[in-house]
Amino acid sequence: MPVRYEKNAYDAVQPRKDGLRIVATRYWPRGLTKVAADLYLRDLSPSAELLSARQGGEITWREFAKQYRAEMSGQRSLIRTLNWMHKRGDTLTVLCACEQPTRCHRRILAALIERGA
Repeated sequence: MPVRYEKNAYDAVQPRKDGLRIVATRYWPRGLTKVAADLYLRDLSPSAELLSARQGGEITWREFAKQYRAEMSGQRSLIRTLNWMHKRGDTLTVLCACEQPTRCHRRILAALIERGA
């Protein structure tokens, strides 16, 4: 059974466990080497406006999550492709630079990939 999980982009690379490492950030994480990821899918990150609103405290986490899911509705084809890879047995790891995993879009994205939404 393939494992799909999310982790911080700065965590150590674990080639056997991580599988395909996907960076899903609006901006490339500072100091992260290019070999730390297999794919950089900027389109799967929150928009700059949404990030700014969340980081500035203008919206709650709940509102951020709602708006992020709405933004990802425009990326269904890419998410379905990742879901297909997951279902065929590929291990996918969604990476982001957020420090708090419970309040990070990578967890939402990982769930969207699992559902194929």
